[in-house]
Order: sequence, then C-alpha cells, then structure tokens
Amino acid sequence: MRLPTTCLLLALAASPALALAQDADDEATWSVEGSVSVMSDYVWRGVTQTDGKPSLQGEFAVSHASGLYAGVWASNADFDDPDDGIDHEIDVYLGWTRELADGVELDLAVARAMYPGANDGYELDYTEFTANLSFAEHYTVGVAYSPDIFQLGDKGIYYNALAEYPLGESGFGLKLGAGWYDLDDAAGDSYGDWLLGVTRSFGPIDAELQYTNTFSYGEALSENLDDASKAGSQVALLLGWSF
Repeated sequence: MRLPTTCLLLALAASPALALAQDADDEATWSVEGSVSVMSDYVWRGVTQTDGKPSLQGEFAVSHASGLYAGVWASNADFDDPDDGIDHEIDVYLGWTRELADGVELDLAVARAMYPGANDGYELDYTEFTANLSFAEHYTVGVAYSPDIFQLGDKGIYYNALAEYPLGESGFGLKLGAGWYDLDDAAGDSYGDWLLGVTRSFGPIDAELQYTNTFSYGEALSENLDDASKAGSQVALLLGWSF
C-alpha cells in the first residue's frame, strides 16, 4: 500500500489557508506546528542513518480538534554507500489520536518513508502502520508494522516502550526506551535496541543527550541491512526548536 503522497502534500499546503478562511470558532479547531532540529548523529532504532555524521531535520504538521493530523518530516541521510544515490529521507504521515480515558491516549498513524534519488537496486521506500498507547503520564508502548520493510519482500514489526520522568525541580528529564525489531521474515534475524537520554529545555530550545545501543544484531542483519558497526554504542546530541 502506498500513501497518496501528492494528495497529502496538497492537503498540508491547503490546510493553513482553509483555517484562515474560517471564523474565530472554526479556527480554534485547527492548529499548525513545525520544528527544526540538529542532531550530531541521526540514530533510528539503534542504527545510525547518517554514518555517524550530523543531521538537519525539519517537520511541518497540521491537526484538527477531532484528533486527525497530517505532516511531513525530512532529514539528510547517509548509508555509507557511494552507489546508492541516497542523501536524504522524507516521511509523510497521516494519523488520528484520541484520549480513551483520563491519562490514557491512543495514537494511530500510517507513514510513508521515501528516499528520493535512490539508484536502481537501492530502493528502500516503505509504508509503516503504527499504534501507540500513552498512559500514567510517563509511559508509552507501541508497535509498528510494515508489510514490506525496506523493499526486502516481507514484513517488519517493531515493538517498543518508552518512559520519561522529570528529575525533580531541576528542569532536567530522564528518558528510557527499549525496542525489539522482528525482521526474521524480511532479513533472516531480529535485534533489540535501547536508549538512555537526558533532556533539558533552554528557553525555546529543547536539548537531549542520548546514548543508544543494540543487542543480538547478527550476521544476517549485517548482510541484508546495515553493517553491525552502524548499530553499536552511540552518543548523540539533539537540539530542537518548535514553532
């Protein structure tokens, strides 16, 4: 299944204009948000996507009071292969979120990850469906399913959990995350990853220093995906501005 990218981008462009055309009450049902981030290393599910180099990322999204939202996100990318033609990633997404009970929120989304410019034989574009459940203020558990991950011909399923805590009145926060990526059918093996992060806001700038690592990243994954050296111990600094 391919996300209707053209339709989604047209909707993103039209939504702010539509909101401006509404009266004051209608305008309150729409919101427009964006962000710009710089990372010393773009690490995704424990694996560097920029070969250990910095990345510049941007996101733009519109949302409705009904819980529907749509957005586009972009970053540079580098898989350390001069023949692949890939130097950036663009994701478009459509989702819906709703509070099920006090402090319990469900978030469902579909996203299309694209790598424009990829040469023949190096196409990685894929569609992924995600479901996340947040509860008790600090916790989120989720699952992401792709029917054809990285165009390998079979499914990939990523299970994950995240906990975030404020560290007293210091202004710092603690982030703990873990995941398991089931790639047995697509790549012949699976692996786990974990994250430890410290967060802090400095005025309009949100900062996060994170340590990530993986386990059970075996030979089959090195052959079919990224080399194991891309999935080892890594430290990254993130600086982000939201508007």
